Amino acid sequence: MTETGINRRLLSDQVYDLVLASILDGTRAPGSRVVESEIARQLGVSQAPVREAVKRLVHAGLLTSIPRNGSYVTDVSPDEYGASRQIRGEIEALGASIAATQVEDTDVETLRQIVAQMRVALDANNWADFRSLDVEFHRTVVRIADVSILSRLWDTLELTLISQRAIGDPGYPYQRAHLPGWHEDLIDTLISHDPQLAADAFREHATGKRDPERDKA
Repeated sequence: MTETGINRRLLSDQVYDLVLASILDGTRAPGSRVVESEIARQLGVSQAPVREAVKRLVHAGLLTSIPRNGSYVTDVSPDEYGASRQIRGEIEALGASIAATQVEDTDVETLRQIVAQMRVALDANNWADFRSLDVEFHRTVVRIADVSILSRLWDTLELTLISQRAIGDPGYPYQRAHLPGWHEDLIDTLISHDPQLAADAFREHATGKRDPERDKA
């Protein structure tokens, strides 16, 4: 059966979501090869929608294409990882400092609902969903600040931050059960309406400077 343009586009979206989820949850490790023919065979589709999905993931930086050698899950150098976290930290610190001055009850409720979903994802051991919710939480804070340049910067960097594991690192070595509580702490800094407190907390969180050893037990 020949795939129409619309059906192929829908299939491509589905393949994109499936491969993205496998990257988010760590199933596809950094440096591992993504073989289009294998994915197509596993899903029972032609290679065309898989090829389109892979191109989108390469464009987003989640995959790296090597001419005549295939596509691989992007591996990140320590320098790139550190730079990504620093950039994220400064964007979030500024966004949080502004958000703290204008956050409303409805915003707080939205953030608390996201954290509640984080707990559900962790209970189900669904790291891909958790990482998506982690991104949603921080994106929402930037949106609350309501500064268009910050939102545009976040939108530009979001997939890069995911691909470079600067958000919800799938290799996180400590107790993941503590992570929702960390986000609850961040909400508390916003509702304190103290811009400096919020900025410092979000920067510490984003750059990984919070000492995880104290939360290992």
